[in-house]
Parts: sequence; C-alpha cells; structure tokens
Amino acid sequence: MAPLNFTAIDVETSNDDRASICQIGMAVVRDSEVKDVIAEIIDPQDFFNPVNVGIHGISEDDTVGRPTFREFFPTLERVVKAYPIASHTFFDRTALNRACEKCGCQPTSNAWVDSATVARRCWPDLFGASGYGLKNVAKTFGIKFRHHDAGEDARVTAEILLRAADTGTFDFDA
Repeated sequence: MAPLNFTAIDVETSNDDRASICQIGMAVVRDSEVKDVIAEIIDPQDFFNPVNVGIHGISEDDTVGRPTFREFFPTLERVVKAYPIASHTFFDRTALNRACEKCGCQPTSNAWVDSATVARRCWPDLFGASGYGLKNVAKTFGIKFRHHDAGEDARVTAEILLRAADTGTFDFDA
C-alpha cells in the first residue's frame, strides 16, 4: 500500500453554533507518519456557553487577541493542501463549512473521511454498533490523550486511521 498523506482536523466550539470555532487542531500525516500537530486558539467572535467551556476549558479570555477564523483560514488551507482531510465524525467538517460560510471563505474541496465510520468498518466486533466515540476508540487501542483539546483529538484521529490502514482494510482510495 502507498504511504498515506492526509491531515486530521478537530475543532472545539464556544457554544452550540458549530461556526463558533474557538480552537482548531490539525495532525499532519505524511508518508504514513504524524509529522506535526498544530493547535490554535481562535477568537470565535461569539459568546461562550459555560457548558462548552466546561468541556474543553477554553474561555473567552483565552481568545482575546487570537486570530479569527477568517485570519487563520489561509494557514488551514496551506496545511491541508490538496490532501484528504479526516475527522472523527462529521461534526468538524460541518463546523468548518459553517465557519467558512459565516466569514465568507470558500470551504476546501478536499476529500473527507470520517474515522468513526472507518473504525466501525475495520473493527465491527468492537465498534460496529456503538462505542465508536473518539475517547472509547483511543482507550481500546491504548492511545493516551487529553480529550477535547483539538490538537490532541486530531492526533488521535490520525492514529486511528493509521492503525486502520495497517489492517489492510482501509485506504483513502478504497
């Protein structure tokens, strides 16, 4: 199998509006290795719901002076280039598309893959019907991470896909 090249992405939001991205994480995979993990706090220019803050720990004070999504978007485009993008469920894809719509950016046209769906297909006995959340999949494979940190979540998403590729039952062209 050819080496995998993709970028895993995860976002955290400040409230129930998926466009309210307050952190973006990207795990850059080149030649089937995680080469870099980027985590950027984003000013969502929106309010912070205490429930969301309780989940990820990012407050409005943390985003003061940080780039807006519009300001960060060129970096995101440069990192993902023409490679496929992965996320664990399509929450992150929807959030990125809504943030693009909100700020007038053109969403990327990259191919997307959902690592939750991949986990369900590669390991149906473990995750076929339930238990395919990122935290549970990571725990099953002994992957340690700080959940709800976008950089860490992106890294784990990448590691899940790399493990799936090692089974021979997944690649981006299948």
